[in-house]
Parts: sequence; C-alpha cells; structure tokens
Amino acid sequence: MLEIVFSDSTKGSMKVAKKFNGKDVLGGAIGYIGDEPSEAEFKEFLENSKKHWEGQAVGGSSTDVVYLGFAMDIGDISGEFDNVQRQAVYSKLWDRFGLADKERVWFFQEQRRDMEKLLEAADNGIPIRIWKSNAPYSACGFHFICHVLRNIDCSISVISLPEYKQESENEIVIYNSWMEVDAGKFYQFLPLERQLSRMEKWMYGDRWRDLIAENAPLRAVVNGRLISVPENFYDHIITGNLPEDNFVMGRFIGSLLGNYNLGVSDSWYALRIDQMIDEGKLTVVEDKDTSHPYRKLLSRAKV
Repeated sequence: MLEIVFSDSTKGSMKVAKKFNGKDVLGGAIGYIGDEPSEAEFKEFLENSKKHWEGQAVGGSSTDVVYLGFAMDIGDISGEFDNVQRQAVYSKLWDRFGLADKERVWFFQEQRRDMEKLLEAADNGIPIRIWKSNAPYSACGFHFICHVLRNIDCSISVISLPEYKQESENEIVIYNSWMEVDAGKFYQFLPLERQLSRMEKWMYGDRWRDLIAENAPLRAVVNGRLISVPENFYDHIITGNLPEDNFVMGRFIGSLLGNYNLGVSDSWYALRIDQMIDEGKLTVVEDKDTSHPYRKLLSRAKV
C-alpha cells in the first residue's frame, strides 16, 4: 500500500505511523532546557507524553509514503509540477526564511522521486491510498493526482479528514489538516477509507484540467468545490481583523490562523501583508530584528 499525503510534515508523521510503537518513543532519553523540573512537573510531563504517544500502527513499510503536490493552491500550474514556475512559488513562499538554493533543488528532487514512486506503484498494481482534507493545498493535490493517474488502471482509495472527531463524551477534537494528527492516531481514521471509482477519478482529473486552463494565481475550496480565485481572495480577512493599535506581524498572522480554519498558510498571509505594505495600506513602524521575517511592528496606514 502506497500512502499519498500533501505536506512534508504529514509525510514524516505517516512514516512514523506506518510502524508506530509508542513504547519505543517513551523509552528514549528525555532532556530539558533551564532549571530541572520538580518531581510533580516531571510526572505531569510524562503523563501528557503518554497521551501524546498512545496509538497503533497503520501497518506496512515506512518507505511506502510519498508527498506530492507542493502548494498547488498557489501560482502557475500550467506546466510540470516541478518546473521553473513551481520552483518560483517555493522561493516566493520560503525565501524570507533564508533557505538556500540547494534546499529548493533538493526539495524538488524529492518531489520527482516521489512522483516516480507513485507511477511505478500505479503501473505495478500496488494499491494507492490518498489522505486528503479540505485545505486548499490538499484539495489541489488530490485533484492533481487524479489527473496524473487518469489513464492508468489502478486501485485508489481515499481517506478524507473529518471536520472533527469525538474523542470522549466530553471532548471533541477539531481538525484542519492531517498535519494536526498525531502519528499514533492515523489508524483511527482507517474505517473512513473508501474506494475511488474510475468515474470519480476522471471527474476530479477533468476538474484539474479545467483549473490548469484557467491558471489563476490562487485556488480555494468554496462550498466544497475547488475553484479559481483572484490573488486578493483572502485579503478581506486581513483587513477585517487589523488591530487599531500597532501590532506584531507574526502574532497577527497567528491570530488569523487560529480564528479561521481555511487551510491558508502563514506564508501566504505574510505575502499579502507585504503587498499591503508596498501599496501603502500598512506601515512598518519598526523592524529591528531583520533576522526574523515576522517580527515587524506594523500599523494601519494613516489616512
């Protein structure tokens, strides 16, 4: 079984989930920074750790996990998934964090290797299981995979992340993406797995073909449907939540991520805020720590 996910962190979690063993994790060394915790604090930490690492394995090999469809909700999708235009999207989103060119090259080499693994599995009759959510990048990745596999007769199943999961009588966990699911908890969603029919694969693949033709700067999930939208689609969320007083860019972005479960990345909000600064809609009050891209102190522009 080849597992397909749509983020790098989910790939890491799924690799652990395939052979998950919470006892091995808890049996490792524990370090701390600062003062040594009290016995009570250490006991509380261990109890919380046990809850975090409870679970079961999904099964199979940790090598049978691929991540494809990097940020396909953003930018040009008219060409290959790893072409110059897609690499430019990577740079646009991550250059502010000081990543070197070699990291971008390595990342897309990994994407190419994962694509080859997917096609090999499809050609050789290995079952393919897709873990998708309603986050725009994941919805795009799912449609993209259906487009890639359109003319290959292969077994595809899908597990769609539910909006929430009731853990107990008094606890409900709300999910926005698979990145929020602990490695030991993936097995709990296996009962949601369903086969994707050939007609469904064609339908989603054809939708991606249409989105390629439109090639909008942005794609979003609206009323459950993936559509092309303008670059300023989410701007009203930013402008509608601007504080009256000065604010730190990073904290403001964090509040947007916490209040709006849209699957929009912090990097996209940062790009749009930078655009508003360039347009004179926001003002940089202070930018002392240039090593951190989100430390700017901002304010509304004076009218």
